[in-house]
Amino acid sequence: MDMELFFEIHKDLPREGSGREEYTQKAFEMIPAIKKPNILDIGCGPGLQTIKLAKLTDGKIIAIDIHQPYLDQLEKSIKKEQLSGRIITINKSMTNMDFPEEYFDIIWAEGSIFIIGFEQGLIEWKNFSNLMVILLFMK
Repeated sequence: MDMELFFEIHKDLPREGSGREEYTQKAFEMIPAIKKPNILDIGCGPGLQTIKLAKLTDGKIIAIDIHQPYLDQLEKSIKKEQLSGRIITINKSMTNMDFPEEYFDIIWAEGSIFIIGFEQGLIEWKNFSNLMVILLFMK
């Protein structure tokens, strides 16, 4: 996949894939309650779902993406929504993560796993958490 072309096509869009806030909320509400979960948001883009997740929980979120302009946009949203200290952004590839085993309570990949491939994503990410939420597509 030509990532520069992907970034150019998606430039200035509020969301980098399909989905809606209510789908994020509905999926999150299906997860067994975890008090203050550590969440990894893989391929967060500009972070609409990241902000929504932060509003749905008292937990902490690490949001990763390889495109710094998306992370910069998310940082602005974090400040605007007064969520500093709850969301950390990291410029990191989903194919090269080095987090400790079972560090996260929830792995969230809302529409991003297609980049690495569903099977490969499950294989590579399974050790970081015992609960993985993957939203493949939404209407």
